[in-house]
Amino acid sequence: MPSSQRKLILVLAATAALIGGALPSAASAASTPPKVGVPDYPAGTKKLTYKVPLNIEPGQNLNLLKSIGKNTKMRPNESGWIVGFVPNLKRADGTTPPVDQIHLHHLVMLLNGSVLTAAGEEKTKWITPNGFGYRFNDGDSLILNHMIHNLTANPEKVIYEYTLYFLPDTAPAAESIIQVRTDFVDVNPGTYPVFDVHQGAGVNGRYTYPKDSPASLMNRNRVPIYRDGTLVGTAGHLHPGGLYTDLYLTRDDQTRRIFRSNAYYYGRAKGASWNISMGATNPDWKVAVKAGDVLSVQVTYDTTKASWYESMGISPVQRSVRPAGGVDPFTTEGFAALDQSEVLTHPELPENRDNGGRKTNVYADARKLADGPTLSEVRIKDFIYQQGDLTMPGRKGRPPVVKQGQSLRFVNQDPPTKIYHTVTPCKAPCDRTSGISFPLADGERIDSGELGLPFSGGFIDQAAAGRTSWSTPKTLNPGTYTYFCRVHPFMRAAFRVKR
Repeated sequence: MPSSQRKLILVLAATAALIGGALPSAASAASTPPKVGVPDYPAGTKKLTYKVPLNIEPGQNLNLLKSIGKNTKMRPNESGWIVGFVPNLKRADGTTPPVDQIHLHHLVMLLNGSVLTAAGEEKTKWITPNGFGYRFNDGDSLILNHMIHNLTANPEKVIYEYTLYFLPDTAPAAESIIQVRTDFVDVNPGTYPVFDVHQGAGVNGRYTYPKDSPASLMNRNRVPIYRDGTLVGTAGHLHPGGLYTDLYLTRDDQTRRIFRSNAYYYGRAKGASWNISMGATNPDWKVAVKAGDVLSVQVTYDTTKASWYESMGISPVQRSVRPAGGVDPFTTEGFAALDQSEVLTHPELPENRDNGGRKTNVYADARKLADGPTLSEVRIKDFIYQQGDLTMPGRKGRPPVVKQGQSLRFVNQDPPTKIYHTVTPCKAPCDRTSGISFPLADGERIDSGELGLPFSGGFIDQAAAGRTSWSTPKTLNPGTYTYFCRVHPFMRAAFRVKR
């Protein structure tokens, strides 16, 4: 049988198993975090910290590339093995910015064009079990794909700081290291792999992607394995509102869930902030895989609190390039022996504590304001909605009026290739302090997307919607609608629909 046909059969079989409910049902959401894991690095491992300076534009939310050249002093200057990776983000003065001001949306390091490691704002550390590592040669290409989100209207100088635990070839332990590579298993493959989760979607307040989406999406959610080897580590990545990622392995007509990575939320904004740690595999987790096996991942979000736009679900997997032991999850004994307990790669991070949702007198209560002018268009400029902005005094702050059955058009007039804005409804009065957990998209189930145009100097895909304008649906009922910008949540405004 041709390999292409075999792969198609595997994909269809996996899809049937997933849709048909042959897999374990979802457990309750995680609550008590497990212990933080203790790395076990080989003798001779060096701790190397590098700093990559970056200039961030006001309001920036761009997906960019930066090459880390051999002579930049921002990478190892010898060959060896990368056995651990710790991401961080700092201001130029060395302080760590709060997540609700400067946000490390994602960072992916590419080694010779393939994913080496990836991190989001939860800042999951990437640790390989003792005896395994990523091969690094002095002349290798190292590229940084970064998306640093500036939630303020001010320019910033930041430093992407990353620490490598590096075992040089000169260390005796280097001779026995088994090489691993990363299989980047994503629910929605692409260079900006996002999807929307609407409030109330799914079953019993939970939405699993792509299972609860059109069946055609399941065919994309597959990463084939081309040679025998061993899976030795994984951890999930998701966005606020996310509960867990589930990693699956399919062989012929069988599918097994081989790991669940839970999101452990801290603080008062549980389930609605970046104040989380993700569960990772423990060092004893090892899964033997064969050529022709298929990896896939699904992610589950809570949909009782809000809609979650531009969400993600990723489970990068460390896979050895040759067999290195591990259990066979397709036998009863092997699946029972697979240790799926979790460890955390870090405890709560102070910079991820969220201050959103506290009382403030900055914003007016739009429901109590008189009508503004009847308009067909609202312009967005200088981080202000030019009519109905809740920080503006007098007539400019009054909600513009649109007649029922008509649309109100919004236009981004800030530099559209650098500054993106959204129109995202939130429940009135929507007047508390901004942060990752506030405002929430808990108003009308509509969203403009990020109004802007792709930046020519960026990566293949950008967050921009590819347009600078958007119009409200003509089906809105009479009432006052408060909204905010998801990119810059300090921006608040309102409009009014009248008969």
